[in-house]
Amino acid sequence: MKKKAALTFLSILAVSVAGCSIDDPLTLLRCRFRVENTEDFALAGILLDDLESLSASQVAELVSLWASGSLPVDFTLNIGIFNPNDGSTGPDIIPVSLTEFVWDLYLDTDPEDGFDTTWVASGTLAQPLEIPGSGETVLLPLDISFDAVALMSELGALQFIDLALAIGGIDSGLRDDDHLGRILVVGVPTISTPVGPMTYSGALNINLDWVD
Repeated sequence: MKKKAALTFLSILAVSVAGCSIDDPLTLLRCRFRVENTEDFALAGILLDDLESLSASQVAELVSLWASGSLPVDFTLNIGIFNPNDGSTGPDIIPVSLTEFVWDLYLDTDPEDGFDTTWVASGTLAQPLEIPGSGETVLLPLDISFDAVALMSELGALQFIDLALAIGGIDSGLRDDDHLGRILVVGVPTISTPVGPMTYSGALNINLDWVD
């Protein structure tokens, strides 16, 4: 009886991973990622969410903080994740969990010359995230905090403020190269699946368009 049960389990496992390579989880799960939006974008305590420009006094305040050596940036970056395993192209709906996500955040500092990436922050997943095969996009919130002194020194005050407003101001929900397109997240996901945990074999470049 035990031998028969073991053979049955192995048969089920073989069917579950038929045609899939454990070294390549994308063939099994095919989860897609993209930059979705930003929220609560604060530049040295100034909330930009409902602003399309800064006043002269606010610019002067930021320049003063920059000269003092501290210019904090804080915001939430939402990554959209879509699990296509909804049963429409296979026999089963396959829910998964994102259990690890090691990421680096880059910003486009020169919109006039392609994507000129500048690293600004790194992090890991705070807690597991369920991604059901329901046909809905699940949001992964990344809490971003960094000191922008070096970035402002690289760009100059006005260009830096333009960048901050583009990705955190009133028009930051626009899905084009001048707004959300100036954000790039390079991440390595680990996912929990019915056949065990799997880590993507390479980093994903996550920006405006879905990537898997």
